[in-house]
Amino acid sequence: MRIGFIQHCAAALLGCALLAPATATELAGVRQWPLAGIVPGHSDDRDLLPFAQAIGQARVVALGEQTHGGAEEFLLKTRLVKYLHEKMGFDVLLLESGFYDMGRLAVRMEQGEKLDDMAPGSVFYMYAKSAEGRTLLQYLDQQRALGKPMAFAGIDSQHSGALSISDLLPGLQAFLASQAPALASGSGWDAYQQAVQPLFTMQRAAPAAAVRAAFERHAAAIDGALCASQDATVGGAGWWCRVNRSVQAQATTYWSDGANYQRDNAMGDNAVWLADTLFKGKKVIVWAHTIHVAKGFQRAPDQLQAGEVMARHWGADYKVAQFTAADGEVVEFASMQPFKVPKPAPGSLEARLVDSGQPLLGLAASAPVALPQSSFDYAEPMTGRLGKNWDVLFYVRTMTPVRMTR
Repeated sequence: MRIGFIQHCAAALLGCALLAPATATELAGVRQWPLAGIVPGHSDDRDLLPFAQAIGQARVVALGEQTHGGAEEFLLKTRLVKYLHEKMGFDVLLLESGFYDMGRLAVRMEQGEKLDDMAPGSVFYMYAKSAEGRTLLQYLDQQRALGKPMAFAGIDSQHSGALSISDLLPGLQAFLASQAPALASGSGWDAYQQAVQPLFTMQRAAPAAAVRAAFERHAAAIDGALCASQDATVGGAGWWCRVNRSVQAQATTYWSDGANYQRDNAMGDNAVWLADTLFKGKKVIVWAHTIHVAKGFQRAPDQLQAGEVMARHWGADYKVAQFTAADGEVVEFASMQPFKVPKPAPGSLEARLVDSGQPLLGLAASAPVALPQSSFDYAEPMTGRLGKNWDVLFYVRTMTPVRMTR
């Protein structure tokens, strides 16, 4: 299947021009166009003009991904980051990785360290350790070396990186000691620390009721001490407020076994704070799984997915690009085993796109498209549609697995 894809779509992988006609399958209300290439080094970006037109004047553009293990997704997303940065003035990248860890790495990047070197153990491993995911990290390093840096931060409220495990609690305690000394020691801090440290190694068992109650009281007290601050710096009171709220969301989600899922609410709030406070006035790219950035998804009225938090906050200033495929394999990130892309459901948009004969397409719609989409990485009711849950769709006929390099 991989060999067949290379034969069928070699031009796309090499960044050469496609020879197929512009449109082979008409879809009412949908603009579609062939893409000339996937790799981020492609030199002719005229095929991305329809993408730019679909984005318009939006200040925040989210790039989703159906899986965390498709090579073409990562390469095409990096090409879009390059285009948005170099041609459309987007100077901030928010990544699906821990808020605390990425804030620490961003400071070190400004001091001259390379993100690609620092990433293992801190950046989400499918980005840090796959050849295709690393193209993004290396692009950010290259732009910084050229004097055209992109600001960088993480949005995830789930902290499991090496820096969180070793440094988050000592760092918070030291900051509290300088700003609110009564919160940096004593039984309240001891209970907070006892409850929180296991979260960073993804232990989901709730602590004893008394410890949990003491944690919740102390977390609320930290909120009260820090969250009114207007300090918009990494390591400042507002930033530590977001760290504490992320910890609270992780605790609530884990200790309820997902029944009170607050991870995405906090992810969306982190993105809003970063874009509107830390990077106020700048144009922002969000890179994450589609389930975290798509519009219109919620598990319950008080359990919004991050994309819905962002869509409600920014409205038309928030646009989403989705990626899909009809064949091939990806790496399933939890098991790290190959996962076959299911055949598109009859009557789905992907089934129609297969009939078009095109190996690579872009599609845009401003209103919901009638045809449902095949979804191969998450289940109903979170299977979305072009024009409703995302504004732009990139179709890759056959997906191939990422290559893990370290």
